[in-house]
Order: sequence, then C-alpha cells, then structure tokens
Amino acid sequence: MKTAWLSYLRIAAFATVGAAAIPALAANAAVNGNANPNLAGRDPGYTCCNGDSAPAQSPTLVTGLTLNAGDALTFAAQGEVSYTGNAGSGNNPDGTVYGGIPYTYGDGIAAPTNLNRIDALVGVFLGAASPTGGPTPASLDFSGGLAFTSLSPLIGQTFFIGNGLTGDTNLADYGGTAQSFIVPTDATRLYLGTTDGFGWYNNNGTFQVDITSIAQAVPEPETYALMLAGLFAVGVCARRRKGAAV
Repeated sequence: MKTAWLSYLRIAAFATVGAAAIPALAANAAVNGNANPNLAGRDPGYTCCNGDSAPAQSPTLVTGLTLNAGDALTFAAQGEVSYTGNAGSGNNPDGTVYGGIPYTYGDGIAAPTNLNRIDALVGVFLGAASPTGGPTPASLDFSGGLAFTSLSPLIGQTFFIGNGLTGDTNLADYGGTAQSFIVPTDATRLYLGTTDGFGWYNNNGTFQVDITSIAQAVPEPETYALMLAGLFAVGVCARRRKGAAV
C-alpha cells in the first residue's frame, strides 16, 4: 500500500508539471475623456445622459485580448482627462473626489455606488448580446474603499479601475500592488470609459491604458490520464490488501 501511495504522489507531481503553461496576454487602449460607459455596446443613435450618443461618446472597446471566465486582468493607466473641458485642469486615472458621481442610468448597465470620483477610469464587461432593454444588474458598492486586491464584477456592472494599484486611496499616491479584475462568465467584450454625472460630450483629455490578462493554468489531457491511472492503481492495491487480510 505504501508503494501505491508513493506511485500516486509521483503521478501527482507529474500532473503539476503537466499543467499547460499559458503566457500572459497584453493589449493597450486610448480612452478619451468623453468615453461614457453607459453607452457600452449600444447601437448607433442610442442617446442618454443629457447630450451623449453612440458612437460619438461611446467608451473604448478593448481589442486584441481574449476574455476567458476566471482569468485575471491587471491595468496600468496614465494621462489626464477633464469633465470641465478646460485644458490643464485634468485629473489622473484615479479621478478626484466629487459627490454623487457616477450616476446610474440603467438600461442594462449599472454605475457603481459610493464611488464619488469624477474623471476616473472605469470598465464594464458585456456579453454577446446588447445591454439595451436587458436587465440592469445591481451596482457594485465601493463604500469599503478602493484599496481592494481583487474585484469580480458581473456582466453590465461598471467597475472602478483608476490607476490599477492598491495605493489609489490617496489621489497623489501611485504606489501599491497591481489589482486583479476577474473576467466574469459569458463576458465577450470589455469597454473602458470615464466617470461623470451627465454630458460626457464636452469632456477632454485621454488615458493611455495597458491591460494584461493572466490565464488560469489548464491541465493538459495527458495530466488527467495520469491522475486517473494513479487513482485506479491505488484502488486496486487497496482491494488486494483487503482481500489478503480476509
């Protein structure tokens, strides 16, 4: 029996080595200050938010990045945008404190609550279907702060990204570690935008965003075969030992 268990442990070790090594994937995107996340996935001509319409104020669709449920995304962002439209008055991707921002317009997409940041970088995952006319999910609540290490938004939940680091509770602090954003089930698209209350159309500036996707390791078929063979061998040895005892 001891020999059987040793064999099983060796097989388990091989299984660990046999997990497919999946490299990180990367993409980048430019996000204009007038990128309204409420317009994510909307058809041309859709209007909302006191003066905004698709595609003129639509958020940026991230391309070149495959989204798989459970994968972790990290973001690195820089630049400035301004809700005032005045040059030189912009804010970094963490935004600046401004009461009552953002406002939830609904219709399939929910803005976060208790965020109270204007000009901040945000994202929203969508599936293959248009959000228009679909159910609006509950809003993500950020009353617990912004120094989270991991966040798991659902389809249609707008989520805070900021500069992508845990040190973003202090607007001037770009320290901390990279935050992880987990891709939800059925997500096929990721849009990036900024926070405002209404009228994104007169905002200016741009954020430059780098996105990295770290895929979960997936065992190769040979690994499953080895694990099953090991379990079978242990079971056979156990039965023989029991039969010998009788």
